[in-house]
Amino acid sequence: MSGAHQAAALQPGRQQAPHDGGHTLVLGEPAPRKVTDPGAPLPTTKGAVPLQRDLTLRTDTQKSTTGQSAGPSTLAAPANGKVGLRALVVGVDGADWGVDTWTSMLNRTGAAYDVLLSKDQSLTAASLVRPDGTGRYNAVLLTSSMLMYASDGGYVSGLDADEWNLLWAYERDYAVRQVSLYTSSGAWPESYCLSPSSEGTVGDTALPASLTATGAGVFDYLKSTARVPIMQSYVYRTRIASGCAADPILVNGGDVLAVRTTSTDGRERMALTFTSNQYLLQASLLTYGLLRWASRGLFLGEQRHFINVDVDDWFNTADHYFPDGHVESDPGFQMSGHDAYNTDQRLTALRGAYPLASNFTFNLAYNGNDADLTSGARCSPNGGVATLTATTRCLSKKFRWINHTFTHLELNTTDYATSANEISANRRVATRLGLAQPDAVLKTGEYSGLGVYNPNPDDDVNPPTDYGLAASNQQFLDAARDLGVRYVHGNMSFASHVPDCFNCGKVHPLSPGITIVPDWPTNIAYHTTTPAEQIAFYNSYYGPGGRFPYWPTNLTYAQMLDYETDVALSHLTTGSLYSHTFHIANLRDYGAGRTLATDWLEQVLAKYSGYYSVPVLNPDWTALSAYATHRIAHFAQVRGNVDAVYDPAARTVTVTSPLAGALTVSGVTAAGASTYGTEVSSKLTLSAGTAVTVPASPRS
Repeated sequence: MSGAHQAAALQPGRQQAPHDGGHTLVLGEPAPRKVTDPGAPLPTTKGAVPLQRDLTLRTDTQKSTTGQSAGPSTLAAPANGKVGLRALVVGVDGADWGVDTWTSMLNRTGAAYDVLLSKDQSLTAASLVRPDGTGRYNAVLLTSSMLMYASDGGYVSGLDADEWNLLWAYERDYAVRQVSLYTSSGAWPESYCLSPSSEGTVGDTALPASLTATGAGVFDYLKSTARVPIMQSYVYRTRIASGCAADPILVNGGDVLAVRTTSTDGRERMALTFTSNQYLLQASLLTYGLLRWASRGLFLGEQRHFINVDVDDWFNTADHYFPDGHVESDPGFQMSGHDAYNTDQRLTALRGAYPLASNFTFNLAYNGNDADLTSGARCSPNGGVATLTATTRCLSKKFRWINHTFTHLELNTTDYATSANEISANRRVATRLGLAQPDAVLKTGEYSGLGVYNPNPDDDVNPPTDYGLAASNQQFLDAARDLGVRYVHGNMSFASHVPDCFNCGKVHPLSPGITIVPDWPTNIAYHTTTPAEQIAFYNSYYGPGGRFPYWPTNLTYAQMLDYETDVALSHLTTGSLYSHTFHIANLRDYGAGRTLATDWLEQVLAKYSGYYSVPVLNPDWTALSAYATHRIAHFAQVRGNVDAVYDPAARTVTVTSPLAGALTVSGVTAAGASTYGTEVSSKLTLSAGTAVTVPASPRS
């Protein structure tokens, strides 16, 4: 019988818990993180900061004790028009919610940026311009248009009048665009061409924002008909002031919720009129597009949208959970030929219904011990358990295959020979059956061998302990390495498996030739086959009387599925690469061809397709793992002070690094450049200290 377990997304402070069938069950958050603070209105401030059109940039380095700048001085070198591919985030202090909203998106993208906390740090010419006259930044990202904080019973801006003018002069002289994440209709420090309509808090009932024609061009990765749900926010509903050079970007009826404007001295600006915590869907949908607009599409890193689904334990058996809470393990659940055939039919229908996922298929993690090596290769649309192997051979090219070890043996303490046989014997089964599985990829049973296990090997009831990757089974790692394994699945529920950069893998400290690439677990339980079973199990854990009460009432299957697919949607919208894990019981045809796994998939694709116009990518595990490995190299460059400079006159970007390695740059075209929607990006190979110059394609 399979030792498979159900794992769910990590939630800080949530425990791992056993289920009654005797195999480990790992739980996580039952719903997306809720944000309870919608933000506050901006202070009402009269007047405006006078614009100094003939400002000479200054080089002062610190604020005075009153928080004001030390005054203007001269700049060492004149502007040369070149700018670094780096964003400047300007906030108030560490409590400014907009700092996290901006930086979370920049970290996901892999962009280079600096943060200036204006309450305590000065903005100077030296912080904006290099001694040779090259601008340090090609995008300015404000957390709010005013940067106000409370002081002595009133409000003070983090930037004084001289600093505002310094920033504006930089934007003007270097043609750098500015975005404000939160803006009112006031004219301080300068007008965004907005007049007031109304204002107030929006809670859990979304305020739908529509894209204007201009907005659809800015956010062209979204459907032009998409409705951006503004939730848990303080919102200024505004109108365009007459006589201003401005275009609405987002609207709700006649109210403007985002605007693109040009200042009187020619600076390009964009502003949202509502708060956007980084956990909100609206932030995931919009902040990347705001960066792309501000930087003209020239930045380090990229954002793509991915979906992968692994179904574990093919050919194996699973425990079977029933609505009354009892679990049967002998024989438990076994897939039939019909279930396999139905899976292919369901995926074919979903690909047709959701063209953005037209290339999608499942990754099937197989255990070959129970396969029938004498079977033919004939599909049995209505076949039973005995026809599974033959139907699998018939459909072998319709799915992708992952080595899940021969018997699903836990590899926490196995010796070299046993570990090697679990890998090699399963490969031989794949060869016999014509299943194309990559030797470089391995998924162990229960993610075993990787430092997460119960100290009592006979204890199948209590949760495992994460001892860290240093506690992995060295014998297993050596066997895997010697057999050509380069990538091993980890699990995002285990802190030691979580990479330290977004979409990265994690190089194993005991075997550097092996990279851990984690999966996203789900709360579709590994041993449930019908909606009645799934919701009974779910409520037994998360309902008001459950082991880990979360919801005030028991949920229906539809409610549970809505919340669970919102979790997955957050992974897609933020660009997460990692696969989602299901199990064979979730592919039982419970009626009219429906399955728990494809119910989940259909709703995820429907939600994604309601917002996006760009495809959701479904790379195979070799490509997925290679991408995660490249991201390690990319972030090493970003953290290692790689320098990328855009020359608008030559329309080139020149990249120089003190480290050899690789880097992704958006908006440039080099050998092997990839396109995604209207975007282009290139992976550059860098030698230490050697400049690489490539053509740039800035966005308008």
